Amino acid sequence: MTDSKRGGKRLGSGRKKGSLNKLTVDLKNKAGEYTAEAIQVFVDVMRDTQAPAAVRIQAADKLLDRSHGRPSIHVDAQISGKMDAEMLHRLETEMVARLAASRARQRQVLIERGIVVEDGNVLARMPHSK
Repeated sequence: MTDSKRGGKRLGSGRKKGSLNKLTVDLKNKAGEYTAEAIQVFVDVMRDTQAPAAVRIQAADKLLDRSHGRPSIHVDAQISGKMDAEMLHRLETEMVARLAASRARQRQVLIERGIVVEDGNVLARMPHSK
């Protein structure tokens, strides 16, 4: 009774890689008309001696990013994938401590907002006012 051609992922379905999104292609084309002017704004800001140094540096950085690409970041890491009992215990202890702190903060916020009241060690919900 089930038709295997319905539902689920099918080979060849969906938008092809590299194809343009029809909803944004017009916007990209329109924005592209202002590329030269936008770059000139960066140049003007970069050369403006009255502008703060941080702003001038940011404009220069944007120009470099667009002309040379953003610098790549290389991360060198060694991951063994093994977790010994001591590390597992430290992680568990840290997780339990953070969870307890989070619960305490949440409890305090509920009390401060008047959502619950503390009666001894028991929290009771406040009745809704109409």
